[in-house]
Amino acid sequence: MPICPLLRSVLRAVALGALFGAVLRATPVRAGIEFETRRDLDIGSEATAFVWLGGTNAPLLVADGNGLQAWRLTGSNLQRGARSPAGRSAQVLAVGPMPLTGPRQVAFASRDAARIAIAPLGADGALGPATWIDLPALARAAVVAPLAGGTGAAVFVAHDDGLSVLQQAGETWQRRELAGPRFATDLAVVANREGRTDLVAADEASNQLHVLRGDGNGGFAPAAPIATQRRPRRVVAADITGDGRADLLVLGEDGLTVHRAAPSGAGFLDGESLWAVPHLADVATGDANGDGRVDLAVVDRSRSTVTVLLATPSGGVSLGETYLAGTGPEHLLVADVDADGQLDALTLNTLAGSATLLRGRGDGTFEGIVGVRGALGDLTAVVVDDFNRDDLPDLAVASEDGGRIGILLGRGDGGFTALPPIAVGRQPRALAVGDFNGDDQVDLAVVNFGSDAVVILAGDGRGGFAAPSAIAVGIGPSAITTGSFSSPTATDLAIVNSLSDSVSVLYGDGRGQFPTVATFPVAARPSFLIVGDTNRDGNQDLVVGSEFSEAVAILLGTGQRLDAPTTNKLSGTARPSVAEDFDRDGQMDLVNPDESGGRIEILPGTAPGQFGAPLYILVGRDPRAVATGDFDRDGRIDLAVVHRDTQTIAILLNRSATDLPAKPPRARGGAS
Repeated sequence: MPICPLLRSVLRAVALGALFGAVLRATPVRAGIEFETRRDLDIGSEATAFVWLGGTNAPLLVADGNGLQAWRLTGSNLQRGARSPAGRSAQVLAVGPMPLTGPRQVAFASRDAARIAIAPLGADGALGPATWIDLPALARAAVVAPLAGGTGAAVFVAHDDGLSVLQQAGETWQRRELAGPRFATDLAVVANREGRTDLVAADEASNQLHVLRGDGNGGFAPAAPIATQRRPRRVVAADITGDGRADLLVLGEDGLTVHRAAPSGAGFLDGESLWAVPHLADVATGDANGDGRVDLAVVDRSRSTVTVLLATPSGGVSLGETYLAGTGPEHLLVADVDADGQLDALTLNTLAGSATLLRGRGDGTFEGIVGVRGALGDLTAVVVDDFNRDDLPDLAVASEDGGRIGILLGRGDGGFTALPPIAVGRQPRALAVGDFNGDDQVDLAVVNFGSDAVVILAGDGRGGFAAPSAIAVGIGPSAITTGSFSSPTATDLAIVNSLSDSVSVLYGDGRGQFPTVATFPVAARPSFLIVGDTNRDGNQDLVVGSEFSEAVAILLGTGQRLDAPTTNKLSGTARPSVAEDFDRDGQMDLVNPDESGGRIEILPGTAPGQFGAPLYILVGRDPRAVATGDFDRDGRIDLAVVHRDTQTIAILLNRSATDLPAKPPRARGGAS
């Protein structure tokens, strides 16, 4: 008999309802639940590069396996425009007027042949006849720039054998070779103090930036190279200090580095780290908050995120928000894509066949899913509570491979401030919160899968915790919950031991100790726990189950202890989930992470035991766990979604329409 799909999303109360014989039914009623989400635009598969053509409502030119495709943003969607079979799988795209007063042209090249094409562009992105120019080797990067201030433009090309400059002479193009490094990864052009164009090439082999000084007549002479960070792969010229001189931004193995223009106007200073984060794929510049300074946006390929770095008056940067993008973002542009007067950010997600659009609000923030970066390792669990007693929800997250937990204190605006991580032992896999010692502070219980123990951390009410204290349980503990099994005032713990097919119950003494540990055998491969009064006798019971079986073990409570388990069955597979009334309609809604789909599923409640059609929200790769809290203090319950591999916590702010007043702060303590 197939397992009912809805029962895969059963939460604690509904799973207990199934034991009592309640019926879970789907209804076609449309829910009023809405969250701030990311906007992915389908641009087809095999996209390799893109470029914005500039101007009001200008098209986006995308290279893919079929050629060059123009796209235009209409409302919330991209509409296909002109297509040319030229430029198939191009990895090099550069656009500009050549000559400067003439029509725009596009230069494009792939890694299939040692040549580059230059073609005129129509206003709709349509290509005119292309001129193909042979190169000494395969192209790696290209940029269009004037040779001297305001005069003729050229196409500068980095290829496997060095650098070339292409200039138009009448109807033909002439190519000259320049003294540059082989296998340069990127090129940038800089206007020097004489108004001439200099060329900067990033060289991974030597960890240097090679500078070629322009003489204004098309000639270039090598200058002293600039030592930079390890394996530079991207170089961008931008005036981030606001002194009228271009600085050099470099991406490489060490993150984002800036070489500021020397005060004399000749050359550049030593590199200064702006953001020491690996796996950055691209950087783009623009004034995101309208203060007249150049802000930065960077793409993290491994985390699939875009992070904003806002310029400060002192010439530095401050960390803005991080936003989730599609899978495999490789390229980024910052432009007014939707023609509303505010700069937007657009990523090309090469592994997803999509582009993620982050619409700018004009204040340095963007519409999209805010992602909190973890610095612990892979993330396996999350709980929400008020750890510093400021009536704002905070987060605790666990990193299984890092053996640590992180505390992130809520700011009340949907953002969080991370505290130093806490080492807790081998492979922490699950978390629970509660006041275990009766001091009215929130404490933490951490399940350590690798050491077969539960670690207790007493909270100090300021966001800090005492040294961890370990209690041995069964083999391979993997889930935890709190309950009051020994008395109405006690806080006890129940832990699933997935490798010894058992459940351990730790009876608390109310003073932070758990002197009695009882372990019971249960069905094979237990994975979840549910606390509730299954026989309606006023005492809490414990249900232990596996997501792979319909059988569950029920441990009935006497008010002083839990009895030995008995076996029962659900009408389908039950998994604990998250339940909240997101749209404030009086019905509980259900949430489950869909790890394989990179999304979360929300089942909107329409009546007791009845749910509307599922809502799906794209988040990021491998969403592992979900927790809830009102993170921006607007009275609506938001979601925090932990992504294991990308080490990111997605914050989904609730935007459901409601006229009800804001809810009071959530009580501290309780089960996770």
